[in-house]
Amino acid sequence: MDFFGHQEQAQRRTYTLFVWFACAVVAVVFAVYAAVTAGLFAGQFFQGHSFQSQGEWFQVHAFWNASRFLWVSTIAVALIAAGSAYKIHQLRQGGGAAVAEMLGGKRLPSNVGDVLARRLLNVVEEMAIASGLPVPPVYILDQSGINAFAAGFSPSDTVMGVTRGAIEMLNRDELQGVIAHEFSHILHGDTRINMRMMGLLHGMTLISDTGMLLLTARSSTRYSRHQRGTHPALFILGFLLFLVGLVGMVLADLIKRAISRQREFLADASAVQFTRNPEGIANALKVIGGYKAGSQVRHHDASPVGHFFFGNALKRAAVGVGATRWWASHPPLLERIKRIEPRFRGVPRTVQETDKQQRVLAEAMMGFAQTMPADARPIETTINDYHQWLDAIGEPDKATLARTSEKLQRIPTRLRDFTHDSYTARAVCYALLLDVDDAQRHIQMSLLEKSADKNVFREMLDIQREVMALPTELRLPFIDMMLPALKSMSGKQYQAFVKNIRLLIHANHRISLFEYMLQRLLLRHLKPSFASIQLRQVKYHNIQSLSAECGCVLGILIGCGAHAKPETLFELTTTELLGVPMPWPPARVLQLTRLDESLTKLECASPSVKKALLAACVQVILADGLLHTKESEALRAIADGMDCPIPIM
Repeated sequence: MDFFGHQEQAQRRTYTLFVWFACAVVAVVFAVYAAVTAGLFAGQFFQGHSFQSQGEWFQVHAFWNASRFLWVSTIAVALIAAGSAYKIHQLRQGGGAAVAEMLGGKRLPSNVGDVLARRLLNVVEEMAIASGLPVPPVYILDQSGINAFAAGFSPSDTVMGVTRGAIEMLNRDELQGVIAHEFSHILHGDTRINMRMMGLLHGMTLISDTGMLLLTARSSTRYSRHQRGTHPALFILGFLLFLVGLVGMVLADLIKRAISRQREFLADASAVQFTRNPEGIANALKVIGGYKAGSQVRHHDASPVGHFFFGNALKRAAVGVGATRWWASHPPLLERIKRIEPRFRGVPRTVQETDKQQRVLAEAMMGFAQTMPADARPIETTINDYHQWLDAIGEPDKATLARTSEKLQRIPTRLRDFTHDSYTARAVCYALLLDVDDAQRHIQMSLLEKSADKNVFREMLDIQREVMALPTELRLPFIDMMLPALKSMSGKQYQAFVKNIRLLIHANHRISLFEYMLQRLLLRHLKPSFASIQLRQVKYHNIQSLSAECGCVLGILIGCGAHAKPETLFELTTTELLGVPMPWPPARVLQLTRLDESLTKLECASPSVKKALLAACVQVILADGLLHTKESEALRAIADGMDCPIPIM
C-alpha cells in the first residue's frame, strides 16, 4: 500500500472509530437511563407522596417511559458531545505541543550543546527532510523509561517527544529506528486519529464526573441538622452514574487500544523500510525488554495518551507472545521483535544500565568528532518513471536518507548554526528573499531596516552573502531546518516576521516562484503554532470537479520547465488526467494568486484525486528528461499544499 492508500485507510479508520464510539455512546445512554430510573425510584421510595406533585416522567410506575428516555438521552448525548468537542478544540489550539507539555516535556532548543540531545535533533532533522515533512520541534521527557511519541493534528503542528532514557540508552541506529517508527505514524495519519481518540474519550469522563458530583453533593442545612449529608436517592444515582461512566470509559479505551495495536506493527515495518536496518528498531525493542525501567512513563497524565507512545508507557511491557491481552495498548515486545527478526529466539538479555550509557555516550561523541570523508561524493540517482516518484511519497527509504544527510553536510557549518536560533533564523529567511539586482536589494534593505528588529537586521547584514551563495538545490532542506527555531518565536515576533516577509516579497511589485514557495511553506507550517486553524475535510472525490484547479497547477508547472511544445504537453496531460483535453489556460489563470486558491481547494480533495494530479505533475516534469530547480521547488510547494510530503529526489 502506498502513501495515498494509507491516507484513505486512515480516513476509513476515522469513520470506523466514530461508528464504534457511537455504539459505545448508545450503550452508555441506555445505561444512564437505567441509572436515572433507579435513582428516581429510590427518591420515590424515600420521599413517598412528595413525588406525586412532580412531572409524569419523575414518577416511576414502570421501567420504560418515552418522555423520560427522551430527556435523559438528550442530556447524556449533549454532555458527551460537549466534553469531546471541548477537548478536541483545546487540543487543536495547542497541537502536539499541548500533549508534550501535559506530560511535563521541555522543548529542546535547536542550538542545544548536549551531545546526546544534539544527536537526537540531527536524527529527527534528517528524517523529516528525507520524508518531505516539516522538521518538528522536539520535547524531552525527564523519564528513565525508553520511549517516544509523535502528536499533532497535522504535520504542521506535530511535535516529537522523547524520554531521557531513550537518548541515554539507545545508540544512533537504535534511536533512528524508534524515530523512524514515529515518523511512520505521522505519514500514515495515525497522529491525527490518536488526537481525536483522546478527545472522544474525554467526553465519556463527564458521565462519571457527574456521578462523583452527585455522590459528594450535600442537602441544604438551612433548616435542620438532620438534612446534612447526601440524600440517599442522590447517593444511589451518583454511584450508578459513576459506574456507567466508568464502563463507558473502558469501552472507549478498548476501542482505542485495539486500533493502536494494529498500527504499531505497520509502523515497525515502515521503520525497517525507511532505514533498511532491521537491527536498529529490533535492538531498541530488545533494550526495552532487558532494561529495568522498560518503556514506562511515570506521569499522572500518561494514561489518556498511552496509545501515542512507541512502547507501553503505563506498565512494564509484556515480553512473551502468549502475553497478548485484548486490553493491551501495544503488542508484546517479543512478537514485535520476531516480526522484524523471524530467526530471533529466546528473550532479550538484561541490560546493564551504566555500561550501556557509557557506550552510547562514547559513540555519540565519536560521531560528532568525525567529518565527511574527503573522497565522499554526492549520491546520484536517476528516476525516469513517475511511479518511482509516487512510491517515494510518504515511504522514504535508506537512499533518500543518505541523500538528505549528504545535502545537509554540504550546507556550511556557520549557516547551519544560524538555523538553530529564532533571531538568526529570521535573518536567514530575510536574506533568502534579497534580490540579486543591486538596486532592488537596496530598496528591500532600506524597507527592512525600518521595520525589522535591529538585532535581526544586523545578523542579516552579516550573513547575507553566504546565504545568497548557497546552491539552489540546498534551499529547500535549508528552509526545513529553520522551522523548529522559528516556531519558538513569540506571537508578537511572529506577526512582525510575517509582515517583513511580505514586505520583502512585494518590494519590487512582483512575486517570483521561489518567493511564493518560501512564503507558503513558512506561513503554512508556522501558523498552527501561533493561531487556531480549521482542519480541512475531504469534499472532492471526483477529479473532474477540480478541472480548473488542475489546469492552473499543470500550466504553471509546465511554465517552469523547458518544453518545446508546452501547449501540446498540456493538452495530452489533461486528456489523460481528466478524460477530456483542455485548452492552454490564459495568462490570468497562470498567476500565483490563482495557484494559491487552487491549492487551498485541492487540499480538500480525496487521496485518490491527489495521487492522480501528482502523477500528472511528475509526468510533466519528466517530459523533457530534465529536472530544473524551479520545477523541483514548484512541485514541493504543490505537494506540500495538498499534504503530500515529497522527499528529496
